[in-house]
Amino acid sequence: ARTGAIPVPAARPAESVAATRTGDPSADYETAVELYRSKQYEQAEMGLRQFIQSHPRDNRVAGATYWLGESYLARGRNREAAEQFLKVSTDYARSSQAPDAMLKLGVTLNALGAREQACATLAELDRKFPNAGSGVRQGVAREQKRARCAA
Repeated sequence: ARTGAIPVPAARPAESVAATRTGDPSADYETAVELYRSKQYEQAEMGLRQFIQSHPRDNRVAGATYWLGESYLARGRNREAAEQFLKVSTDYARSSQAPDAMLKLGVTLNALGAREQACATLAELDRKFPNAGSGVRQGVAREQKRARCAA
């Protein structure tokens, strides 16, 4: 089943590029996130990068950067994912995505074999975001176990 699926995304980039460039920041952002949700990762990444470039001061840039990281993560591109998650948790530390991004940074660092940095990142999350939601807190506990961080 996999071999048939490979040419599909490559066959349609032109139409999805047109679809993600409306000039309306809100529509561009939604379209790119929708592409991610429908697992069209390469087109989503193109749309998200384009959104960040076209609307650098938009309040959704943190979200676009986060979804770019999620898309890289979904494709196993952990180094690129880590870069995006780091950017959200530092450059956009006040955004609603920042605690999640820091959690995902810990996940990607562990996946890259940087266990000590992953554990340090996960431990720091509690200090940096004391009001993080319970979903993030549970994620931290789960990832600390997975990375075998010292308690």
